[in-house]
Amino acid sequence: MPEVIIARRLGLRVAALSIVTNFSAGFSGGNPSHEETERAALAGTIGLKRLVRNFLKTNDDA
Repeated sequence: MPEVIIARRLGLRVAALSIVTNFSAGFSGGNPSHEETERAALAGTIGLKRLVRNFLKTNDDA
């Protein structure tokens, strides 16, 4: 987050992305294993790569 604040003060455009890998952690009955968290991260990464590639293709002149 500090990098984003500095970048914005310098007038740079910023985008931030994240992948939620342990949504149920901390909720009643929610205790995902390390393997479940890794699987969620991998699945999210695949979709995130696709999203970023398509964004860059459509906004390459930005």
